[in-house]
Amino acid sequence: MFFRKSFYLIFLLTLFFYNGFGQTALLDKTAEYLKQNNLQLAKETIEQASQNEATKNDARTWYLKGFVYKELYKQNPAAGESREIAVQSLSKSISLDLKKTYTSSSETALEYLYGTYYNEGIDLLNAKQFEKSLKDLKIFIDYRAKTKPDEFYAEALYHAGFISFSLSKKADAQQYYEQALKKGYKSPLLYDDLAQIYLGAANKTKAVEAITEGRKAFPDDLNLRTSEINLYLQLKEYSKAEKLIEDYLKANPNDTDAMMVAGSVYETIAKKDTTKEEAYFQKRLSIYKKILGKEPNNFLANYNLGIAFYNHAVDLINKPDVYQETITQFNQRIEVISSLIVESRPYIEKASQLSPQNINSLKALSGIYHYLNDRDRFQQVQNKIKLLENKN
Repeated sequence: MFFRKSFYLIFLLTLFFYNGFGQTALLDKTAEYLKQNNLQLAKETIEQASQNEATKNDARTWYLKGFVYKELYKQNPAAGESREIAVQSLSKSISLDLKKTYTSSSETALEYLYGTYYNEGIDLLNAKQFEKSLKDLKIFIDYRAKTKPDEFYAEALYHAGFISFSLSKKADAQQYYEQALKKGYKSPLLYDDLAQIYLGAANKTKAVEAITEGRKAFPDDLNLRTSEINLYLQLKEYSKAEKLIEDYLKANPNDTDAMMVAGSVYETIAKKDTTKEEAYFQKRLSIYKKILGKEPNNFLANYNLGIAFYNHAVDLINKPDVYQETITQFNQRIEVISSLIVESRPYIEKASQLSPQNINSLKALSGIYHYLNDRDRFQQVQNKIKLLENKN
């Protein structure tokens, strides 16, 4: 937390002693009760003063009322109405304080109170209570925009953008994110989300600009690099996506996470351009085997390699030209398919061992055993699948 709470009470009491003389009795009593930390009596007297004709337009009245309710809020933060009354009272005191006697102290107290909205908003964000968090952050943002649009203001804008994006309020998210950027706040996720917002609005130029700026600001962030690659895949600029990941791997040949990204890129290209299917199938095999050479127990690499073999076999089964083949050609195809299924088996089995609760690997394993006519293992896997599905 960045707001200092202890300072305000000390300053308040000092100021009361200084301003206590020459005021009406109700205000003096309020000040004395505050000094004694008797908040209930302070509340009673200041409520009377705020309705009294002699004092209801006095800046000191609303100044004291603001501090009474500030202390009541500190005593019981769950009572949010105390904070609201404190904010309203201090703001009114400032508007009435033509001589600026209480303004500085009121502004300091307001800084604290609005700071609690920020802190509370972050706590709610961490608790994934997005709507409540956004409400508090908006209050802080509106205040800070008029008083001190500093780094905390920029950070609050970012959080509001993140929440809005999470709630699918893309227009609001864009506005908050753009304002945060203008105030100098930078985050890989901000650039990533902003690029997706622009892309969703069919603004390809802005999407590329956002991701490019993000990459310049965070050149070593793999998630942002992956987002850049995915952006070019979405834009069907496959050669750019492939070049980006392969250039990165040349500079970072041992980065297995980047190798996984490369495997996904090769898969996407193969699906979009069937003339390159075989070439990119081989590239996928190569990259996943390279990962397993470094990390034999990598679940995703085992699973993806097994699935690459398995899906390639399924593609060969479903090719439309199968009905135009001779018996010899058909038998050759079956041999290739069987070989692919057999090759997929050890990798899917390993993946299932590494993550026994993963239903996708179990379903793939079920298909493999069914094709290989391994009835016992097929039934064992089917039983596991049913058990997992019943649990869910």
